[in-house]
Amino acid sequence: MTAPQAHEPSGLSEPARDGWTPAAVVVVLATLPFLPALQGAFLNWDDAPLFLENPHYRGLGWAQIKWAFTTFHMGHYMPLSWLIWELDYMLSGTNPIGYHLTSLLLHAAAAIACYCLSLRLLRLALPSATERDLRLGAAAAAFFWAVHPLRVESVAWATELRDVLSGLFYIAAVIAYLKAVAVDEGYRSGWYWGSFALFTGAVLSKSITVTLPAALLVLDVYPLRRLGPGRWLDRRVWLEKLPFVALTAVAGILAFIAIRDIGNQPSWQVMGLLPRLIFMAYALSSYVFNTLAPFALSPLYPLNVVVTWFHLGGALAGAVGAAVAWRRWPALTAVSVFYFVTLLPVSGLFHNGPQAAADRYTYVSCLGWALLFGALAAWRWAGARVVRTVLAAWLIALMALTWQQTGVWHDSVTLWSRVISLYPDSALAHFNLGGFYEGQGRYAEALAEYQEVLRLSRNNAYWYITIGWAWEKTGVSPGAERAFREALRLRPGLPDACVGLARVLERMGKRPEHSEGCPPPEQPKK
Repeated sequence: MTAPQAHEPSGLSEPARDGWTPAAVVVVLATLPFLPALQGAFLNWDDAPLFLENPHYRGLGWAQIKWAFTTFHMGHYMPLSWLIWELDYMLSGTNPIGYHLTSLLLHAAAAIACYCLSLRLLRLALPSATERDLRLGAAAAAFFWAVHPLRVESVAWATELRDVLSGLFYIAAVIAYLKAVAVDEGYRSGWYWGSFALFTGAVLSKSITVTLPAALLVLDVYPLRRLGPGRWLDRRVWLEKLPFVALTAVAGILAFIAIRDIGNQPSWQVMGLLPRLIFMAYALSSYVFNTLAPFALSPLYPLNVVVTWFHLGGALAGAVGAAVAWRRWPALTAVSVFYFVTLLPVSGLFHNGPQAAADRYTYVSCLGWALLFGALAAWRWAGARVVRTVLAAWLIALMALTWQQTGVWHDSVTLWSRVISLYPDSALAHFNLGGFYEGQGRYAEALAEYQEVLRLSRNNAYWYITIGWAWEKTGVSPGAERAFREALRLRPGLPDACVGLARVLERMGKRPEHSEGCPPPEQPKK
């Protein structure tokens, strides 16, 4: 199959006016299962430090705009996301419904963009298909992607508006790039610079989108066929990526600085190459499995997850299968390579955070699998009725699963209870659930969760400090003393632990001690 020439409308033209009907249906149906998110609360999982405890984004004046473009708050450089949140604050203050509504509207826009992108790519990949089947295939792809339960974390979690916003820019940038290829004017094309501008918007929303230049090269190989046997050294195709690569480099440096500032990325001495590769294999295989069977999705996949030969073998088999498939099924190879390159920054090789994997990382990377689903629908929709029935039933089942998964993100109790139900040995989940109970004044429930934390992990000084203050609030000074002393054993001289221990000893009528690296208590002036 040869790709359509640059000016052929068959592959890259706009949808006909009546072609927007499937897109409208997709938007309506794809937003329905996310509606419970509008009743969701802010969570004690980044929402609190981002919104409830952060005065800097509150407003849309020059001070707030300057802060948005200069801050690395919480380990991210994302000024456009901050501008959206500043607008949310202007409209709804710290009421979470405004933040959730914005995320849902952006996701609806991304669903429309996904439909447009799918229609263009399916026209290129399936030139013999009828326009009706192509539109149905594009609608199926967009619906599959937009309504899949793996999207819930990005849409229902206020913090991850940055995911949805960057994903929308990313998809739009690809569409503009395809338009630029169609007009075949290179650097002179407004669509080319439009794609670059949209890519800029993506990386200024979230740095995970730095993979776009690699994704565009995948498209150049298939289905555009601008690169391939005899054309690998086409200078024009490579040179037109230079502005994108330069922006990727700048965004990558900013992301590295942001992560380094919070110390959330283990060094290669602490986490060597082998465990990173194991985590990468786990993530790559898990996302594919969860795309096919999204029945045990979790807000947190702890670092102590059990990595089996299923994960390692699945990743290896996938790589071999993608390579072998190139001659007969180039679309499968292209989708597999796109999946890998878009996940590479968060695959585990460059590890960041307390998770082995995260559903939010699939927002862009699983676009390719949705496109394959759409191609299958376009190919088989005119076939046996049983095939249409199975495809439709699967999409309806996804809607039900997404509605259920959205409920998991309703509040901190539902969130961490879900993690604990799947991973009962997650100390972080018990700690955060205890923290929520403590914030509500439910100290007995909080201390019960904290005891589970200590049963599972005794090497985090900051957890002991939190537990010490919880005991202190209940008036159980001996428990608080033990917790603060344990924190100081782990981290001698830790200021918060020193302050806590001094206060507890004073309450108990004991003389504050100069020990565990703490400074000596102040002596009363004579």
